[in-house]
Amino acid sequence: MPSLTSRTRAQGASVVTTLPAEVVRRLGLEPGAELEWIEDGMGGFRVVPHTAELEDAMRVHEQVMAKYDAVFRALAK
Repeated sequence: MPSLTSRTRAQGASVVTTLPAEVVRRLGLEPGAELEWIEDGMGGFRVVPHTAELEDAMRVHEQVMAKYDAVFRALAK
């Protein structure tokens, strides 16, 4: 698949971009759709449509990460 690009522009106090039509099609987005930006741990982000299931999963993920923070930090060493 060829690379897809978009350009950013200032809009008020925000920076916005337009999604390429192929991205919109593949994600099944409608105008006004909410997107989740999830850090990938390598300096980038994964963008996915917001769903109630994803919101629940992210909440549990954050709880687990907070509860076991010291363990994960020790394992990372």
